[in-house]
Amino acid sequence: MEKKCFVIMPISDPDGYAQGHFERIYQYIVIPACRQAGFRPIRADDPAASSNAWDIVKNIIECEIAICDLSSKNPNVIYGFAIRQAINLPVTLIKDLKTQIMFNVQEFGLVEYDESLRIDTVQKEIEALSEVLTKNYENRVVINTLLNRFDIGSAQLTETQNISVEPEPINQEEIKKEESHLPVISPLPDYAGDTITEQEDIDKLRVGNFLFHRNYGKGEIKSINKMAKDKMAKIQFESGSKLLVLGTSGIFRKIIAE
Repeated sequence: MEKKCFVIMPISDPDGYAQGHFERIYQYIVIPACRQAGFRPIRADDPAASSNAWDIVKNIIECEIAICDLSSKNPNVIYGFAIRQAINLPVTLIKDLKTQIMFNVQEFGLVEYDESLRIDTVQKEIEALSEVLTKNYENRVVINTLLNRFDIGSAQLTETQNISVEPEPINQEEIKKEESHLPVISPLPDYAGDTITEQEDIDKLRVGNFLFHRNYGKGEIKSINKMAKDKMAKIQFESGSKLLVLGTSGIFRKIIAE
């Protein structure tokens, strides 16, 4: 069964943010990072979810991992983070560069992103968030360092609440397959052609084309979606499927036909 990542972030547009800002953050950074790490992202406003307060709390507790976007200091996000911390469940924190948080979040593996969604930084932020999600999920059985510091245990759910929080057993083969970062492949194989960096070359790419990536090896393009100023491709590598922004990679190479 696909692992679920419940994303807790502002849904409406807070003061100081453009209309639809957090929807773009969700589409261009959060979703690709979740997919790359092997999780199915879901928010309270998704059709598959429910906006009912109890169902939201249930999702916060039952998901395999959660993402909390602390940008704009949204109280609902901080509340969701507190729930995950209280019952010692894995959570990944993100925020934009302009938001100043009143408590130390660095120890939780905070991932910061540029709220301007610059093309040259989006891919790096996707990679960083994907790596932290994977790491936090793998370390989910570690004792909560914050609660342990005060020598107290995690809050316990009673049987009458009928909410399961038991994580799925770790499948080492699955984790290996879903690794988001592999060793750099060097030297390059003979079939790897020139680096693709020009927009004209990117526009020529089609579903079914084969590319070479310095980290993931040989891959086949399964789908291409247009973004605001770029294109995102789903590419099937031997290590698994990846969602990558074509214009910011700089390390894709054409496969030379035999």
